[in-house]
Amino acid sequence: MKLKAFILNIALILSSLLAVFLILEVLSRIFVNFKADYYSISKKNENNFIEHPYGKIPVNSHGFFDTEFNFKEKDKIVAYFGDSVTYGVGAGYPYRFTEYLDEIDNNFEHINLSGGLGISLNNWNTKYENFLLENNIKRIVYMMNLNDIAPLYDNFFSENNDLMDKKKQYSGVKNINSIKNFIKSFDNLLRGQSVFYTYVRFLVKKQFVKAGYEASGYESVELFPKKNKTYIINTSKKIDEWLSLTKRKGFKSCVVVLPYEMQISKDAKNYYKSINIKFEDDFVNFSTQKIIKESLQDDKNFFFIDNNGFEEKKVGSYFVFDKGDKIDFNHPNRSGHLVIAQEINKKKICQN
Repeated sequence: MKLKAFILNIALILSSLLAVFLILEVLSRIFVNFKADYYSISKKNENNFIEHPYGKIPVNSHGFFDTEFNFKEKDKIVAYFGDSVTYGVGAGYPYRFTEYLDEIDNNFEHINLSGGLGISLNNWNTKYENFLLENNIKRIVYMMNLNDIAPLYDNFFSENNDLMDKKKQYSGVKNINSIKNFIKSFDNLLRGQSVFYTYVRFLVKKQFVKAGYEASGYESVELFPKKNKTYIINTSKKIDEWLSLTKRKGFKSCVVVLPYEMQISKDAKNYYKSINIKFEDDFVNFSTQKIIKESLQDDKNFFFIDNNGFEEKKVGSYFVFDKGDKIDFNHPNRSGHLVIAQEINKKKICQN
């Protein structure tokens, strides 16, 4: 009898918790002005497009997030490799910088080799090299996001055994990946599906961002270039390695660093400061990008998009803003992608 009573009590508690959760879910769907599925929900349709709330993303027969390549039409091809910005989060197809470049510059075909969300030079491998070599594509541009710095730094030290002594001096970048990994299964199940869970997740995540962490789980070292100069300088060595490697294999390779919104808009800078997003004053003057450039062995193929081309407008004019469960100052929207394309074309990046 005691066991039966115990089981009934457990069932009653679980039922009560479920009922409370369902009530909170209903209330959240009524009162929370929040796009819970903006970043998390996607589905592939019958036309080989991945459907997102912000737009569609194509998948071609090579497995890249672009329409089918037609290499016979043009002699000159520039391939772009990068993360979620290159993928088109916040913009969708055909409103990414690669499609805009096709419209602006008829002398080249601009193809999108994005590896998807969270991709950096750490993910560069023979798959990309072999594809480029097999199709006689000699121009490749790495579209670097500033939040690539922390994982690139960690990877650089882990791959270089001769830096063991320095590893003792320089600890890895702080991160909260243990927390991310702990909730991963639960998060994959409920994020975007439950408005209540996604909103609570956002509130918690916002506090981590204010504490100086980013979506990757790493500390936002890029926002404090003076304080974290060592990290940034060593990241430049990783970039040097890639530029040297690809050059030896016959590629014309370039690196483009994309800006954060507070760097291209005074209104955005003031807004993010008002919600306690911390960054060094000189960060908005592209000091992080400048440290990378100054630290490279050869910077002639290194570029960064600055505030030229961006008109002074309100926060959210060029970047995704207040759309879903993220404080987002690093994903350009469709207007932002257009300016990036115009600046790439103006600088003739990887075209000479």
